Amino acid sequence: MCRRKSRILIAMALALAFAFCVFETGYAGLGSASALTSNSPGLVVVNFDIGVDQGSANYVQSASSYAISSHDNIVIVMNTPGGLLDDMLTIVSAIQDVQSHGLRVYTYVPPDGAAASAGSYIALATNAIYMGNGSVIGPSTPYIIGGTSLEEQHVKNFSVAYIGALASRNGYNVSAAENMAENNVAYNASNAAAIGLITGKAQTFDQFLFLAGLQGSTVINLSEPLYDTFLSTVSNATLDGLFFIVGAVAIFIDLFHRTLFLTFFGAIMIALGLLGAEVIGAPVVAVLVLAAAAVLIFIEVKAGHGLFAISGILLGLLGTWLLAGNSIGYSKHLPAGYSPSPFGLLEYLLMGLVAGLLIIGAVYIAKIRRVMMDSPRLVGVHRVIGATGWSTTELMPGSDGVCNVLSEDWTCFSDRPIPKNTRIRVIEYRDGKIRVEPADGSEQKTAGKAEKS
Repeated sequence: MCRRKSRILIAMALALAFAFCVFETGYAGLGSASALTSNSPGLVVVNFDIGVDQGSANYVQSASSYAISSHDNIVIVMNTPGGLLDDMLTIVSAIQDVQSHGLRVYTYVPPDGAAASAGSYIALATNAIYMGNGSVIGPSTPYIIGGTSLEEQHVKNFSVAYIGALASRNGYNVSAAENMAENNVAYNASNAAAIGLITGKAQTFDQFLFLAGLQGSTVINLSEPLYDTFLSTVSNATLDGLFFIVGAVAIFIDLFHRTLFLTFFGAIMIALGLLGAEVIGAPVVAVLVLAAAAVLIFIEVKAGHGLFAISGILLGLLGTWLLAGNSIGYSKHLPAGYSPSPFGLLEYLLMGLVAGLLIIGAVYIAKIRRVMMDSPRLVGVHRVIGATGWSTTELMPGSDGVCNVLSEDWTCFSDRPIPKNTRIRVIEYRDGKIRVEPADGSEQKTAGKAEKS
């Protein structure tokens, strides 16, 4: 027992050490950029080929603080599908903080890139936008998962007004910007430039520097640090739900294999799922549904027919969908919204694939359990017939219970009710189970009386 505890403590220590290294490495990404500073005006390049979430919000905030301290302008090289509106608000706030210090922030969308959904708000918050051929900006309509029609309209009205205010502040076409949010419209680079939604077109980064008057600037390239990448990963509602379900199934399997590894792995998966739920501000009901799913999966240990495990996995998928549901985001500005929707074809395919594999695994484990129940006992079947023992659970006709006979637990059943702790006699062995009846003249007894008999 002591050795088992020591292994657990060692594993926990290693996990904490890894987390600390991730944290330190994350901020080392920004530290490396400071070595490139010089007395001439610089240009901090924020490579934003990522989603909009808490990890990317932390990344832009750190880059903005660095730019302010070194008095450098910023260009966001953007190719993003969008993400959480609440984290978009955090990024826009960081951009406006840089601008308030007399510095400029630019957006460059390379050819075939995208300033989509939440990314379009970020782009319109900057002083100038340049896009390459084949790139798009928008659409910008928000989505609320599980919200009421009133909440959806509330977030949509907020988004239309907000994107219009950003466009007006930085000199872009306000009507076109509002159209992206209100009617889910997107514009390619040529159309956006023609109507004044962006500043102009640039086919290469060097051409962007020339058109923006930034040629000769000291370029300081930044990428999302490892710690922020980790936050971005757990900011995905689909992965969070699957982490939780996979963790519960791993612990369930380990109850049969009796190894520390799967239990430890399952605990980590559940912890990651809960962390992700906290990061995205998931509603409490989603976490409760996932917890109920885990309970059903663990009940399968008792039932043994696979239905509880399958039901738990399917309920877990519902909980995964609810993770992205209506809740209040970190800034408390609005109900949690997404742009675009957090669930697309890929997410549904992923959930279906994982659920299918887990269901197959649950059925497989159920079959293993039945084989184990049918395997030869330490006590031979010929010896158990006629032997007496005790019912360790209440027995009811039509359902199985547990009886202790010859110092071994057996799955048992009876044709009539038998209370718990009643002396019983085995009358038949069938399909890995024993059929019992109350022993002649037996009465229900306490555990203490049973030991004296």
